Amino acid sequence: MKFLQVLLVVAISGLIGYLTNVLAIKSLFRPIRPVKVGPFSIQGLIPKRRFDVAQSIGSMVASELLSQDDLVSQIISDEDEERFREILIQKIQKIVLEKIAFLPLGIQNKILVTVEDKMDKESSKLFNEVRALAEDHIRNKVDVGALIEEKINALDLEQLEELTLQIAAKELRAIEWVGLVMGAGIGLIQGLLTVYLF
Repeated sequence: MKFLQVLLVVAISGLIGYLTNVLAIKSLFRPIRPVKVGPFSIQGLIPKRRFDVAQSIGSMVASELLSQDDLVSQIISDEDEERFREILIQKIQKIVLEKIAFLPLGIQNKILVTVEDKMDKESSKLFNEVRALAEDHIRNKVDVGALIEEKINALDLEQLEELTLQIAAKELRAIEWVGLVMGAGIGLIQGLLTVYLF
């Protein structure tokens, strides 16, 4: 009989721990719209603080995960210089060829070789100027934190909830089961103390 009493307390406590954690996780997003209960207004934590959360995530990503320097290094790297040189020479040769098409072929070839030699010498300097201009543009005009904040704020709250649940589904499920185990453990201690001490 005492064993059944302890088992009942363990089962009830485990269920309470599980349901409490399920409710806590649901209350992160639900209710999405504020619900009036007497003088109080109830709303999920993330919908209520959506703009603060978006700003915090944007700031954290910009400072810890993806800075402007990271963007700059990914957009234009040293490996891009050779491709830049090839494109530049092709474009300039095409323009020059159109302008000198009336000249004899031998003269055209000499001019094209001269242009290519000159572009070979100048392309590195030009590439560095373009890279500096792009880097300056990114540093002055691209605010990673504000961009992420804007994207998060543009999401529908249901989409934001779905996205969060997809990303953290395993972890949230684990939290629910931890509530069950902790509740059952506390129930076991409480049941044993109640039955055997009183």
